[in-house]
Amino acid sequence: MTIDLTALDSILAAGWVPAAQAILTVIVSTVGLRIALNWTGSAMRRARVDTGTQLLVKRGLVIVWVVVTLLFVLGGLGVSPAGLVAVAGAVGLAFSLAIQDILKNFFSGVYLLLERPFRVGDTIRVKDQQGVVENIGVRTTMLRTAENVQVLVPNAVVFGEVVSNHTHALPLPQPSDGHAEAEQPHPSKV
Repeated sequence: MTIDLTALDSILAAGWVPAAQAILTVIVSTVGLRIALNWTGSAMRRARVDTGTQLLVKRGLVIVWVVVTLLFVLGGLGVSPAGLVAVAGAVGLAFSLAIQDILKNFFSGVYLLLERPFRVGDTIRVKDQQGVVENIGVRTTMLRTAENVQVLVPNAVVFGEVVSNHTHALPLPQPSDGHAEAEQPHPSKV
């Protein structure tokens, strides 16, 4: 019995090359992700971005990086990326329709964290709730009322309603001793 080394070599080469490429892709991607996270974190710290926003950006970066890496690895192993994207899109659409209200609050929270119309410690009024902002999360904004009651306001409500910020209100000018009114000309005399 003789072993055909050329046939064995071609079988081993055909099966190991895509697997080695996939492993190499994962290693390079992991190193690239670490570099990207370190660079993003230092850039956001220099820009004095809020800790919650930093966490949100880093998690988003990790998710996008892993999905793209997975598509590259599966494409290298011979799986059609177009089919994977189509299936992922259909599942994502069904999932997003099922959790529509949660996603509305989430994206409103992302907007509030990036836009920052108010900060932690500000006294705000949203609809019929007034209190000091204790936390701005990605789903809810936490207020502490004057009665020391903790109120969780969904971010979609905060995003869609008029919000009055009492912390940054300017004091009303106080009338002086009345001489300023006497010096004003009467509208009929002008």
